[in-house]
Amino acid sequence: MNMYKKAPQIMILFTLCFVAFGALYIYGINKIAVHTYGKSAENKHLADVEEELRALETERTHLAVGSWLEARARRYELVAGGNVHVLSHDTSVARAE
Repeated sequence: MNMYKKAPQIMILFTLCFVAFGALYIYGINKIAVHTYGKSAENKHLADVEEELRALETERTHLAVGSWLEARARRYELVAGGNVHVLSHDTSVARAE
């Protein structure tokens, strides 16, 4: 009979253990999910930064080529024929009148 008196206490202990282990399991799964999605967001941010870097390098290259061309034109005493009109959005193609 003594065992039957302790049965509710044992059931309460098992229930508390089950709840505690369930909470730890859910916490672990949540931590893994947050870590995984965090990596995904960081990879997207890194790709955006790399794309911006490529755009800046391209712009820097265009600027460097422009000054080099001006120096070569002065060296050979070339002058612009008139107003310069840009034909493309990135200013890589222009026409002088």
